[in-house]
Amino acid sequence: MPCDNKFLGGTDLTDRELTRRKLLNILACVLLILAVALSVLTFLMQINDVSSAYEEVLSRLAEFEAAVASIPSKWLVILVIFLIYIGKVIIPLPITAVCVIAGMVFPTPVAVAVNFAGMAILLTIKFYWGRHLGGGTIHKILTRYDNVRRMMESGKRSTDWILVLFRLVPYFPINSISQLYGALEYDYWKFLLLSLLGFTPKIISYSMIGRHVYNPFSLAFMLPIVIIFTISGVSILAVNKFIDIVANNKNKKTAEAVSAGKDEK
Repeated sequence: MPCDNKFLGGTDLTDRELTRRKLLNILACVLLILAVALSVLTFLMQINDVSSAYEEVLSRLAEFEAAVASIPSKWLVILVIFLIYIGKVIIPLPITAVCVIAGMVFPTPVAVAVNFAGMAILLTIKFYWGRHLGGGTIHKILTRYDNVRRMMESGKRSTDWILVLFRLVPYFPINSISQLYGALEYDYWKFLLLSLLGFTPKIISYSMIGRHVYNPFSLAFMLPIVIIFTISGVSILAVNKFIDIVANNKNKKTAEAVSAGKDEK
C-alpha cells in the first residue's frame, strides 16, 4: 500500500525521495556510531591487561614491517601503484588498499604524494572517457532524480560543491562520477582540483593508516579511521540535506508558477 506523502519542510516528498532520505540517514548514523565505537576501543587498548596480550601480535607485525622496509626498489613499488590506479579505470580494484600499501612502504608525506598522483591519473582518464563516450550508467540513474539532474546540468556553483561532497561520501563510484562530469563538459582543472580536495581526508588518513598498520590499535592508527567515518557520516547527511534543498526550491517555484497562473485567470 503506497504511503501518504507528507509535507516535510513545505515540500511534498515522493516515496522514492523518502526512501533515499531514510537510507542515507541510516548509513550516516552507522558510520558515526562506528567512529564512536573505535574511539572507545582505542581507549580500552590503553589498559595494561589488554595491551600486554597485544604485545605478541606487535612482535609479529614488526617482523613484517622489517620485510617491507627491505624492499630493494622503491621506484618499482611506485610504478606498480600507478599501474593499479590505471587498472582501476576498467577493473573494480580497491583504491583504499592501494593507499594503505603506499603508506606501509613509504613515509607518510611520500605516500600521500604518490596516492595523489595516482588518483589524478585515474580521475583524468575517466573524465576524458566521459567527455568522449558519455556519462554512462550514472547519467541514466540521475534521470530518475529530476531535481539532481537539473541541478548538475545547470552549470551553477552548486555543481562544484556537490562534486566535493560526492568525493567525501564513501562508496560513491569514483569512475562513474568522473565520467559524468566529463560528459557534462565540466572544466577539467576545476574538476581535478575539487575532486582531489574531496579525496584529501581519505588519502591522508589511509596513508597514515598504512604507516601505522604495524600497531593497529595505537592512537596513530585508529584516529585516521575515526576521522574517515566521522567525515563520511557528516558528508552523507550533507548530501541528503542538499538534495532536499534542491527539491524544496523546485517545488516552491512550481507552486508559485501554478499560483501565478491561477491569478492571471
